[in-house]
Amino acid sequence: MKSVGYAFIKNKNMLWPASVCLIAVLLTIAIINTVVGLLVYYFDPAQSIYWHVLSPYLIALVGSIMVVSVLYEFYVFRAGGYSLARQMGARRLSLIESVPEESVALKIAEQLADTFLIEPPAVYVLPDEVGVNALTAGFNPGNTAIILTWGALQNLDEIELYGLLSHEFNKILSGEAAENTRLKILYSSLTTFSQWGSKIAKRGFYRNGMPAENKFETLFVGIGAVIWLIGSLGVLITRFIKYISLGGRTFKNDQKTRRLIQNDANVQTLLRIYVHHSGSQIHSEYAESISHMCFANSLSQQNWLNIHPSIEQRIYEMNPSLIQDLQLENLKKLQNQPLFSLFRSLEEMAVTSTASWSSPQPLPLLRLSPISFAIKDAVKPLNPENRANTPRPELIERALQTATGSREVMVAILMIRQYREFIPTDAEVSRAIVDSLLNLDGRVHISIFQQACKNIGGMPTTVARQFVMKLARIIQEDGEIGLLDALLLECVKYELNLLPLHTPTALEEVKPQIVRLIDALLHVQQINSDNQLDVRERILKRILTQKELEMYTEISDEPIDLAEILNDISGLLLRDRLSILGIAEICLWNDRIITQDEFDVMELLYWRLGFEVDEIVDQMQKKNSIMII
Repeated sequence: MKSVGYAFIKNKNMLWPASVCLIAVLLTIAIINTVVGLLVYYFDPAQSIYWHVLSPYLIALVGSIMVVSVLYEFYVFRAGGYSLARQMGARRLSLIESVPEESVALKIAEQLADTFLIEPPAVYVLPDEVGVNALTAGFNPGNTAIILTWGALQNLDEIELYGLLSHEFNKILSGEAAENTRLKILYSSLTTFSQWGSKIAKRGFYRNGMPAENKFETLFVGIGAVIWLIGSLGVLITRFIKYISLGGRTFKNDQKTRRLIQNDANVQTLLRIYVHHSGSQIHSEYAESISHMCFANSLSQQNWLNIHPSIEQRIYEMNPSLIQDLQLENLKKLQNQPLFSLFRSLEEMAVTSTASWSSPQPLPLLRLSPISFAIKDAVKPLNPENRANTPRPELIERALQTATGSREVMVAILMIRQYREFIPTDAEVSRAIVDSLLNLDGRVHISIFQQACKNIGGMPTTVARQFVMKLARIIQEDGEIGLLDALLLECVKYELNLLPLHTPTALEEVKPQIVRLIDALLHVQQINSDNQLDVRERILKRILTQKELEMYTEISDEPIDLAEILNDISGLLLRDRLSILGIAEICLWNDRIITQDEFDVMELLYWRLGFEVDEIVDQMQKKNSIMII
């Protein structure tokens, strides 16, 4: 407690906030005294409204409550940010006992601490908060805690979580986290009474996470509501002062974070919050007192005088074109939406951005039969190590040594996949390379393609776009396109920096795209048509409602842009992407041997949707090896 007091004394910047807080306290006491004075005047007109018989007792009572609340906050923060985390019921993350989402957060926090040469802060999680938010508390790096909501861990992928934590590290480095912690203590004199009311009222609704069922629940709610109403005056004054004094710093912090990490990861985080159903709201009784400490609004957007600007404003400040392009992108997406989803404003639609490359027109149809080699080559996938070490013709090895040769090998492989063993005589590809590839096991072609893709080197943007367009025309030459070929093209776009950033989107907005992806997955499978339809229905029942299911009973024969579909789906919440892939794994890859093409699709699909694939590939390979052919 002494260390907290010393932290206040040595920080000269707190003189102005302390003065403003004192003025706010005096104003609050004056208003409460005046309101009670009106009641006293009603019963005794001889009494003054501004100074009456109850004034000394009232001022002493309210002042005592405020002093006690500040002293209590001093006691709470005796251990810095750790104490606040425990007060809010947060759970500290430990690498040994963490789930995968928590491990990622700890790993990123350690990486950022190493980068900025500070002691890694403790990381906590609020287990009952589904909104995407974070806050940082503490007086120095040694006692600083970063508190994440469970919604942030559950819904943000690694890039978005990196953006969120980078913003919090910026607060630590700039000293803002320490200043916010001191402000929390100062303004507790005005917000604690309201917190007490919320705590008492909650006892009437929930107890230990379960609905309360006792005869006193109404009493708890009534008493809590009265106390909260009395304390709401202090809350309103506090919110007004914070809005005036702190309202402009959010934009500055966003820009400082971008310069600090030299990328737009925090923009991705803002986009994710924008499409998340709960936004950034925190439902704890402490939401008001910690609002100035959070990454985004901890209160509802409908509240008055929010400290943080809206998510749309912050995105616009960081990237104006992103919001401007939103309207056009949403109009383009309307053609894929079910009729009942069209009766919503554009503001309710998901945020997207214009891709840097688009598929050649006219768009192809979905390929209804898989491209593969002889059935003997497609029964079982090769072990990844054996596949990578398979001897290759000298001509192929030499071609892979240069960027030009690698590009020609890629073109040849896609030609073979499109035309099988017949290559048009006017095709711009070396016949010698084609013959060498045809003499190899067809299951090795994709690994050669991926190796060649890594060797194509850098290109000017215009040349890169032309090369990708050339490959795209090859894989849809016959007016049809398969999922594996589209995923291979995504790999090329990634290497050439033409792969658009996944833009967060809501599940309801991309259900048509998910259905098309499921159809594309089914057509890669080596199962007969009747079974395909049964499996399709089984998968869609897990994803769609019964009403939506009726809309997709038949496979669509409309032109398709698989690249755009993959990009839309990659912007879903982390748990939604995992759910889709988990359903596909259970229904498609769990009960039988999968072919090499299916295996490649699974590996590339996990990669395209933002997941590490090594462990998944290893698990599926082991599962395949124990199945009986």
